[in-house]
Amino acid sequence: MNATFMGQFSSDARSLADALRQSVVEIRSAHGSGTGIVWGAGLIVTNAHCAPGGAPLRVEANGKSWNAEVVAHARDHDLALVAGASIVGPPLALRDASTLRIGELVFAYGHPLGISDSLAMGAIHGIARHPRSGDARFIVADVRLAPGNSGGPLVDADGRLVGINSMVVNGLGVAIPALAVQRFIERATASRAA
Repeated sequence: MNATFMGQFSSDARSLADALRQSVVEIRSAHGSGTGIVWGAGLIVTNAHCAPGGAPLRVEANGKSWNAEVVAHARDHDLALVAGASIVGPPLALRDASTLRIGELVFAYGHPLGISDSLAMGAIHGIARHPRSGDARFIVADVRLAPGNSGGPLVDADGRLVGINSMVVNGLGVAIPALAVQRFIERATASRAA
């Protein structure tokens, strides 16, 4: 690779990190900390294991801090919806995980090991699909994740959300597909409105 390509790639990665910083928050509870993604005005999605129900939460972003509460859980999918009146930020565009290709570059953004605003790069390792529908059940990527990355975004090179990082299995990151997250939030917000 030549220096011009590497310089442009580095600049693009910095721009991606700057854009993600506007849509990603840190979530703190008595059980530890994790990452969350702004889904809309006053709403954040994260992993259920980062936002246990009934526990007081603090959301931190861009030097500010707010109280928040869990309003919906889907423990079978390790998802939680968190609400806080002051939470704002641009939502990320979504990408269907079924369009990902093996070897495609992806980026994880979050707050691992207490290091704020960390960006890690890897490649798609595989997509596990539902045996009947063929829908993506989870995404596997060789991106380095650590405690604190949970609940944060896995995005493609264009910054589109492809999944939410959930766990590490045999050294590989596992993420919940963005469209499954969207369905969870649609059900959760419909229940709150009813």
